[in-house]
Amino acid sequence: MSIRTRLRDSSALAGGVFAALLLAAPAFAQDAQPAPQDDQDEESAELDDVVVTGSRIPQNEYTSPSPLQVLTTERAEQRGLSDTAQLLQSSTLAAGSPQVNSTISSAFVTNGGPGAATISLRGLGANRTLVLLNGRRAGPAGTRGGVSSFDLNVIPQSAINRIDLLKDGASSIYGSDAVAGVVNLITERARDGGEMAAFASMPFEGGGEQYNVSGSFGKTFDRGYLNFSADYYLQEKLAAGERDYLICRNQYVFEPGTRNRADRIDPRTGQPTCNDLTWGQVYVYGPDFSGRAGRFQYDYDGDLGSYIPPRPTNPAVSAQYPTAPAGFYLVNYDTPSRAVVNNLSPFAHEESIIPETERYTAFVEGAYELGGGVEAYAELLLNRRESRTDSYRQFWNYTLTSDFLDFYYGPGAGGDPVNGFTGLNILSPTAITDHFDQSQRVDYTRLVLGLRGDLNLGFMNGWKWDIFGQYSRSDGEYTSDVILNDAVESTNFKTVSCVGTNLPVSGRPCIDVDFTRPGFLAGDLTQAERDFLFATDTGNTVYEQTYLEGSIAGNLFELPAGPLGIALGFHVRRDEIVDTPGEITLADNSWGLTGAGITEGSEDTNEAYAELAIPLLTDLPFVQRLDLSLSGRYTDTKTSGDASTYKVGLNWAISDTIRIRATHGTSFRAPALFELYLADQTSFVGQRNIDPCLNLDQRVVDGSLTTTDPLYVNCRSTSGPGGGVPGNFVGGVSSAEVVTGGGLGVLEPETSKATVIGLVLTPPDSNLSVAVDYFEINIEDQVSVLGAGGILQACYLSENFPSDPICSQFDRDPTSKSIIEVRDSFLNIAEQNNRGLDITARWFHDFNWGTLSLDTQTTWTFESNQSTFADFGTDFLGDIGNPKLVGNINASVTRGPWTAFWGFDWIGDQDNRPDRIRNGQSMFQTIDGRVTAIKANAEFTGFHSVSLAYEAEGWGISAGVANLFDELPPAASATAVGTQGNSILSSQYQEAYYGRRAFVRLSKSF
Repeated sequence: MSIRTRLRDSSALAGGVFAALLLAAPAFAQDAQPAPQDDQDEESAELDDVVVTGSRIPQNEYTSPSPLQVLTTERAEQRGLSDTAQLLQSSTLAAGSPQVNSTISSAFVTNGGPGAATISLRGLGANRTLVLLNGRRAGPAGTRGGVSSFDLNVIPQSAINRIDLLKDGASSIYGSDAVAGVVNLITERARDGGEMAAFASMPFEGGGEQYNVSGSFGKTFDRGYLNFSADYYLQEKLAAGERDYLICRNQYVFEPGTRNRADRIDPRTGQPTCNDLTWGQVYVYGPDFSGRAGRFQYDYDGDLGSYIPPRPTNPAVSAQYPTAPAGFYLVNYDTPSRAVVNNLSPFAHEESIIPETERYTAFVEGAYELGGGVEAYAELLLNRRESRTDSYRQFWNYTLTSDFLDFYYGPGAGGDPVNGFTGLNILSPTAITDHFDQSQRVDYTRLVLGLRGDLNLGFMNGWKWDIFGQYSRSDGEYTSDVILNDAVESTNFKTVSCVGTNLPVSGRPCIDVDFTRPGFLAGDLTQAERDFLFATDTGNTVYEQTYLEGSIAGNLFELPAGPLGIALGFHVRRDEIVDTPGEITLADNSWGLTGAGITEGSEDTNEAYAELAIPLLTDLPFVQRLDLSLSGRYTDTKTSGDASTYKVGLNWAISDTIRIRATHGTSFRAPALFELYLADQTSFVGQRNIDPCLNLDQRVVDGSLTTTDPLYVNCRSTSGPGGGVPGNFVGGVSSAEVVTGGGLGVLEPETSKATVIGLVLTPPDSNLSVAVDYFEINIEDQVSVLGAGGILQACYLSENFPSDPICSQFDRDPTSKSIIEVRDSFLNIAEQNNRGLDITARWFHDFNWGTLSLDTQTTWTFESNQSTFADFGTDFLGDIGNPKLVGNINASVTRGPWTAFWGFDWIGDQDNRPDRIRNGQSMFQTIDGRVTAIKANAEFTGFHSVSLAYEAEGWGISAGVANLFDELPPAASATAVGTQGNSILSSQYQEAYYGRRAFVRLSKSF
């Protein structure tokens, strides 16, 4: 066996490393130039027995019923991308649904922890997309208890040659998790020589810069090869204040029937009011805890008196509020006072939109022929990710006015009363702080050792065998800024000094803290106050995956239409997780955040599989070739029992021009470790954090809610949980108990069915290729958790309220109306469905002046819905974050050493308006007695990129501009969709958050 053949087939039987670039359909996402015909013939001869992604059987031609999309790093460089996650998530298979990137994982609680980036094909979840590295399952990485998916930060784009996306379910081929499809990351290999490269991306407005330096070297010798690559990547922070469209969330409403803005105007600026986090406020309640619309705000700039009086001029209204110290003004009780509420803290300008991230990576792989047709091979991947997110938050206590207090601040008796407010009222001073940052350090190691070779035994002559072991370990440390719950609780309703005592959990010496102090409310705490209230908490997550896999494949015998191919194999795997939160979180002593226990557990998986490639007919009228593929896998797990999956594929080449392909199969996903083993724990969450039914009447007055909104109607309904909620209910003093835990012994494995039917057109001598694939995926018993607030939101916004079973997952006291308990463990929901069309096309032509290549991909989704419980479904297709249509168009011209590129990535329009009022109709919101129209949709959005590259004598330089026309994210009303500033916060618009940016790449080969 020649080393050349071995190198070209270096991962055969191990999962299909060298997928054909035009496997079964044109590789429309890549832009490789066509080779001369004699080179193509030579290539075909050399790749006779290559294993392709989607099959484990070596095949002698590129005909597979499974559709592929191929992404190349060459295309990524032309678009100014240097990050694996950006490249993958911009593909049409991912752009049509929400993805977890560093922005989203830092803004929301996601599996893998802050800073993680995963891939979710078809929007079915990262847990249902299997990621392979060189054809072999890659172990998860990340922080916190929700680690279950491969973190794309682990492998740098510079180490990747291309990415194969298998667009149908493949559990019978690759095992559990391959529900929505398979992502195969394929590295460079068998290189002679090396390359050094440097990349920089610089937004025109500053902030969010990216830098990348990489180097690689390879040597091929008589009996093997060795490759080494190293990469350093830096993503600078993009702060909210660095983009005017990412700061200051307006009401963003309009006069009905026009495009004229109708926002409330802040008289201090003459601009629409900002509506981010309120700061510098003291909320007021009656002695019976009844709510008050007004609240006290300190006059930090000394000009509030120019716009409003210190308190209401109406004696009846004023009597509801306590007297306040000098400098405090009552706001939010009428139209003028609502316009001057402080809702944008200076801390907001430093909030991370794209967090700072540094990555260090080294990757080594090699092979050595031992003799006798046996080769040893190995891979070693080392990666460290360090990321940091800056943020800010509110925090508050409940206190009494000075009428009830018998102690004073200051070094001696006779000082000022503890807060200076007098009257029969309860106060809730709500401060702001930037003590809410997070950082992560994740070290990832992956080692593969294997042997492979050829057999020359009778009917098994020419068969290939492969056996290898893989070990991966993710060791993540995560640190968070926290506020001590026992410190805040020590200040609630306090009437005597606590000095001389110690806190019950943290043990810190207690001090008297005046939450109403203006500096404190603005986040300017003294060092003593910071030392008393604040802390940092560090946890650690270790995820280890170890498995052994072996396979053998070849041709059994000849059939009239060709050889009958077969592959047999086994897979034995153990997954283990230990997540140990920090001491403060373990003690449930982090104010406003839930506590967590230690998540620890393991899963053992044993599998056996078989695959057949059966040529049925050849060289008949209307049947140039007809092939059948069959695969099956038996899986047995320690925690979820056993299951069998199968897949049937048909590939019918009618002629050189027309080919029809189809697959149908089942998939299986055992619950992830964190879904099984999350430690049973009880936490307490403030009513204001989870109850959507608070301050209903006041929200109607200030315009954030209408009496016809489903939330208002359902919260007030007497048939709802607890008999309905009064419009003036402000939430109980006591916290709600939230019970969470894993589903070990309760959860069932997910099962799914996937069908793909495709048509491929390749007219001879036209240089045109077109493929249209219909896909349909149905998942049963999907595992999910909704969160305490999500459960209440899902209930009160359900189209089936109050009979939706989700409404039985919490208890509301029928007398006090407070939430008593929320049951929020993992559960099997009924199903999730996804179906649509993938359309791809490619054309190229050689002209006298050069070669022109055009390609396009479009995904058109027909259905995307989820049933939380049987018979109660939610259709989110077309909602913001789930566009029906996404696509791209690309063109390149090559002339000698020069290549010019233009690309256009587009996202279809989306609409959060209910189906009954779409088609141009508006949703309305009453603001200060005026009816206004809210914007609940996202327009068609597209991003142009252009670049020019030159290569000669080993040097390469390329430069270009991404988001050429500085396209902004679509704007929307915050009452309709989550926004950052006025911009929709969704993974599809990551390019827009940067704004227009220039990029340059310089490389030298040697």
